[in-house]
Amino acid sequence: MSLYDSCATSFVKDVPKESLKTLVNIFMVDASVNMGNDFSDETLERAIFIIETNFRFLHVCYIASAFKNGSLGKYGAGRLVPRTIYGWLNEITMEYNRDTDHKKLNEIDNLIHFKDLEKYPLGEALCKKIDWLKPYAFDVDEWDSPGIITEEEYDRIDLKKLAEMIGRGQHPLPSDFGIKPKQ
Repeated sequence: MSLYDSCATSFVKDVPKESLKTLVNIFMVDASVNMGNDFSDETLERAIFIIETNFRFLHVCYIASAFKNGSLGKYGAGRLVPRTIYGWLNEITMEYNRDTDHKKLNEIDNLIHFKDLEKYPLGEALCKKIDWLKPYAFDVDEWDSPGIITEEEYDRIDLKKLAEMIGRGQHPLPSDFGIKPKQ
């Protein structure tokens, strides 16, 4: 397992300084190849300082993405200097914030969606219709025995009306829909 693989999902603040230095050096070498120019030790040190002080909250994979995408021109043209790197990191921070906001909204939407399902008896009505239709088998040999309603009778039961009855607290039966019990 490479150093990047072990640190990719860690926050910058949680990565040991020497490991971070090695990782940023790797990112800078890749970026210099992509951009066709070299970088100095001062540029490397400044990039590490910028990352440690201003972007400690990002995961290492986001830092790597900023260098990769930035050096390939996704965030505009530039040279491999601290100012350009800072701009790349700002761009990736906006992407990170969009991702985290989107995840939070999805979690909230899911909680609200499932919480609201208790208010609507439509699902319960659908389950009741299916239960009335499916065969009741108490013995393994009786799997082909009919349910309490047929498929034709299933289609005659108005799902909306059934849901409204359940919503009012009633306990509907197939007979409420004109279906006579089987003899």
